[in-house]
Amino acid sequence: MKSQSGDIRVPKAAELVADKLRRRIVRGELKEGDKLPAESTLIEALGVSRPTMREAFRILEVESLITVSRGARGGATVHMPRPNVIARFAGHYLQSRNTTLRDVHEARMIIEPQAVYLMAKNQPGTIIEEVGALMDAAEAEIDDSEAYSHYTAQLHLKLIEGSGNETLTLIAHVINLILDAQLVRATGQRYDVKLAWKGLKS
Repeated sequence: MKSQSGDIRVPKAAELVADKLRRRIVRGELKEGDKLPAESTLIEALGVSRPTMREAFRILEVESLITVSRGARGGATVHMPRPNVIARFAGHYLQSRNTTLRDVHEARMIIEPQAVYLMAKNQPGTIIEEVGALMDAAEAEIDDSEAYSHYTAQLHLKLIEGSGNETLTLIAHVINLILDAQLVRATGQRYDVKLAWKGLKS
């Protein structure tokens, strides 16, 4: 691993411990809601100090892969990776690059047609029914900006979920969360698809 200066940085012990536990979660060896072994057990098994173990826990907490509760019945509870966590970090990166809402929305418009093609090819009956219901719901709420935005955002997600491609589905969730978070910061409002379309066409 290299630092920003280009020098090779040796990972800290806590990072190595966090990586071991992270791999077990990602591989499915630890499931949603599982409890990690007691802190003292992990310290002995991994041969690390208590401060190192607690720092590793903090790393995993920041990544939302565990939650730690204190007390006699406390401990670390496992959580599976979630799109909103990825979106948070991706959003920070895009903000640092001065990325616009238009830029993010264009990315979605690039992947969505291919996802719809895959959906039409696979023809998952349930998804197609849900897409139709969301289209009807959005049309019924066209004069209510907030409700319309909600249904159309769900429609965009459902179109990509219908592709059956897990990678595209993850990207869709991330893009949707970024668009929503970015617009809230900019205007104090939730993501409005009508405004995004208007901005894209201008």
